[in-house]
Amino acid sequence: MIADLLIQAQQHHDQEATLHILESFVPKVKASLLQVPLEHREDLEQELYVKMIEVIQSFDIS
Repeated sequence: MIADLLIQAQQHHDQEATLHILESFVPKVKASLLQVPLEHREDLEQELYVKMIEVIQSFDIS
């Protein structure tokens, strides 16, 4: 399913597909952020999502 969404996000610039991919990682991101000091969590969370979007857009699907 993630692979299909990835193809859709890349080939059709589908923002909804990108959003679904990001949403599937929310629990892992939230759990990982618990290891970070509270004052850095919000910034790191934003940076993680930006990086994830960059990876989604540039991932080699071939």
